[in-house]
Amino acid sequence: MAEYKIRGTKVATPYPAQLTPGEVRLIFGLEKIFSAERIFADCYFPKVDPKLGVRRVVTKADLVQIDCMVVDESGAYVFESKDYVGWIYAHGKRVHWTQVSGYGKNKHQFYSPVRQNESHIAAARTVIGKEVPIYSVVVFGREATLKVVEDLPENCIVCTQAEIRNIMSRMSQEKCLDTAQVEELRQAVRRGLVNPDGVVRTEHIEEAQEIAGEGGN
Repeated sequence: MAEYKIRGTKVATPYPAQLTPGEVRLIFGLEKIFSAERIFADCYFPKVDPKLGVRRVVTKADLVQIDCMVVDESGAYVFESKDYVGWIYAHGKRVHWTQVSGYGKNKHQFYSPVRQNESHIAAARTVIGKEVPIYSVVVFGREATLKVVEDLPENCIVCTQAEIRNIMSRMSQEKCLDTAQVEELRQAVRRGLVNPDGVVRTEHIEEAQEIAGEGGN
């Protein structure tokens, strides 16, 4: 399998990854905690239909894109990176969250990244199995301030990139897998990855750039 290195890191992908600036910074931060081979950037997996199970991949609509995944003795982590600036009001049970910028002049509502990550975790679960704990981690950029973070579901973390190193270092101390199990998990993720066509990757970048234009950075 061909490998493509993410510039400035030891992290490689089986297809050329196209990452937003926030995703690149997230990779840099994670590489200070986890070994590169345990970090998976720009992951594509088949969608999971709640009634039918995993869908057969026929078109781009049959894939979900995960910004980053990590497997470790402490479990698996599914990251959603958001490049917003300003104040963030996050409520785990609400469909939309709020971003306030420009000294309160600009307010922008956006779809809950916790809910967004639920479909990602469902897809990842089909690859890594039912027994491994999975943590949903929503990471905002360094220029964001988390003013309110309430009612988060179990195994869910919302933080900024400035906090990610301390949080991940602490969580990685809780071991539930041995080294051999992590290697099996790592290989399972590699086998489960789907190589997307250029349209899928381009649309993801365009979507992220559109969001950034509405208030991110």
